[in-house]
Amino acid sequence: MYIMKSLLFVLLCFCFVDGSAQKKDRKKKDKNREQVEEAYFDENTIRYDNFVYKDYIKTVTLYRPGLAISSTILALNGKDRLLLGFDDLSGDIKDYNYTVFHCSSDWEPSDMMETEYLSGFYDNYISDYEFSFNTLQKYIHYEFTFPNEDVSITKSGNYVLYVFEDNDQEKPILTKRFSVTENGINIIPNLKRASKIDDRDYRQEIDFNLVYGTVAVTNPYSNIKVYVQQNGRIDNMITGLKPVFVKDRELVYDFDEANVFDGNNEFRFFDFKSFNYQSINVQKYDKNDSTNLIYLKMDTKRTYKNYYSTNELNGKYVIDRENANDPDVDSDYGFVHFQLKYFEPIQGGDLYAFGAFSDWKFKEEFKMVFNEDKGIYEVNAYLKQGYYNYQYVLLSDNKKVGDVSFIEGTHFETENDYTIYVYYADPSERYERLIGVKEFNSIKGR
Repeated sequence: MYIMKSLLFVLLCFCFVDGSAQKKDRKKKDKNREQVEEAYFDENTIRYDNFVYKDYIKTVTLYRPGLAISSTILALNGKDRLLLGFDDLSGDIKDYNYTVFHCSSDWEPSDMMETEYLSGFYDNYISDYEFSFNTLQKYIHYEFTFPNEDVSITKSGNYVLYVFEDNDQEKPILTKRFSVTENGINIIPNLKRASKIDDRDYRQEIDFNLVYGTVAVTNPYSNIKVYVQQNGRIDNMITGLKPVFVKDRELVYDFDEANVFDGNNEFRFFDFKSFNYQSINVQKYDKNDSTNLIYLKMDTKRTYKNYYSTNELNGKYVIDRENANDPDVDSDYGFVHFQLKYFEPIQGGDLYAFGAFSDWKFKEEFKMVFNEDKGIYEVNAYLKQGYYNYQYVLLSDNKKVGDVSFIEGTHFETENDYTIYVYYADPSERYERLIGVKEFNSIKGR
């Protein structure tokens, strides 16, 4: 008993000396790591990913104010801000709070404490909310702009905005990714046809050079990580590239196959900003006592059809309602009926309606079901009024990367957005710096 009391006394002394703020940070990170390792699929486990934890939370958006299709990339110490918005369909006003987590290049929690990457308050209250107006689906729209006068970012890297309820981080609501770059390295991309002869008509090759700017890089082979992203997709990102040549303050990434993407096809699109007339690619509207019904025109497979260019948003969507004072609260919801003509069920995989509206993921709510009587694949997705891009993507069994070409076809000429992220594991720091980001378009260029 005496030994146990002595040990308890020592532990209490240690906790006191350690300091409450650092103790809180360490406990939080240790707990988050344990959750990730032991109970990742529990509904309350914090994911360092774009994720919604409650089924009554819909239409989570993150973009620069006034630029609904912007990226979620900020410059360190810059003036740009991000606006996070979401709808609560439960009908009750709730107390929502948010904080920010710093992550590694592969979106794992970093070793830094909040005191090292945040300036200001660590937990903040969301005070800006408004009720929907004149809609069948009643909801409360919440939003806040970040960074703000209460909290700002002091380090570059990957981040997750974490929204929780009742000032209790054990009550997760949503997580949303964004990045902060130093812009300390010059990224020079060169998009061209695939070098491999058989792929030249179907795939796009992304070569690039990295030219040192304000960042002094040591041992680039081991300390530099590069990620190449097509549109907003996360399933087919290219990682693990190492420079082919190292020149004086320049790294050359010029490959034949390791840096190649399917060109795929232009996105399909529809809009239902108004229920008063049938807009493009909408077959008809209907409604019942509780919701709106939107039936899209029948889609068909495009695998072997000739390529043709069309204006679209490369998979993004914009919330909007015709003649609305504020689309965020005036726009209604409805079940959008996707239908794809197909004569037999697909073996060895599932079809999904896919795009930014699905968070570029293969979600159950967007998985299509084969209707044998009609000879179609179909799904009803509950969406907010606006303009949407989408594709039909096959996810084969036991695979993580979706196949767009199976239904949509693939062409070198297709317009795609690309982003190159460059991270640096500075030996003198305990985190990976995001030293550069380059966004460019396959047709429009830089």
